[in-house]
Amino acid sequence: MKRKKKHEEHIDEAWLLPYADMLTLLLALFIVMFAMARVDEGKFEEFKSEFGTIFAGLKVGGDSLVGPVMNLGNYSGKTDEGDGAKGDGGEDAAGSTVAEEEAKESAVAQKIEDQQMVEASENLKNDLADANLGQDTNVTLKSDGLHINLDSNILFAPGSADLSSEVQSSLGIIAPHLQKLDQEVTVAGYTDNIPENGKYHSNWELSAARAISVMNYLVTEQIVDGQKISVQAYGENKPHATNQTETGRAKNRRVEIIIKKAYQ
Repeated sequence: MKRKKKHEEHIDEAWLLPYADMLTLLLALFIVMFAMARVDEGKFEEFKSEFGTIFAGLKVGGDSLVGPVMNLGNYSGKTDEGDGAKGDGGEDAAGSTVAEEEAKESAVAQKIEDQQMVEASENLKNDLADANLGQDTNVTLKSDGLHINLDSNILFAPGSADLSSEVQSSLGIIAPHLQKLDQEVTVAGYTDNIPENGKYHSNWELSAARAISVMNYLVTEQIVDGQKISVQAYGENKPHATNQTETGRAKNRRVEIIIKKAYQ
């Protein structure tokens, strides 16, 4: 008798399909987790839409594996622990965004302040020229703020720190511009190199006294808030002109009002 050939058993490979789907899902999960740490919210939404379309077709027995396994949800920029998403440099993404917004706001504020300083400088020059004080004053816009130089002969008598009667026509003209800008103000006093032998023991004391006299006037007349003003004294240092001539020494005997920039 012939032997019957043994019937070969058929190996069921149906398990390979869900296994492959599961591997695909795990791979996609790691890709999305990696992407969430590197992209912004807009790019994340694009990832979500694309993977949703791809996984919609992965079904076993009519049910999608995506629903119970992974829910992308809405990207909030935070991890489960509440920490901000980290970028390549380890910086907090939300914190970085806040810093960028603050930097933009600061840049805008600085631009506005610069425009106000330029406008104030031009208006002040015109006002001083109209009052025939152009030769005794100098208005300069520098990196730290608006510098207003007043020769001492329109403010003080020689060797004195008492404000002269002409103060109304000089500080009075400057006052509206100081009030409009409402910035920190510094008043600096200077002298020439002639030794002081009068009421004050040195040119340092004389320059300080003159700066204080101008400061007191600005505060008393409520032109500048007392908490926003300070004084400096330089004596014969930092001259504007030569001390070898009377004209030069007159230029060096001066008071400088500096309207400080908030953004430098």
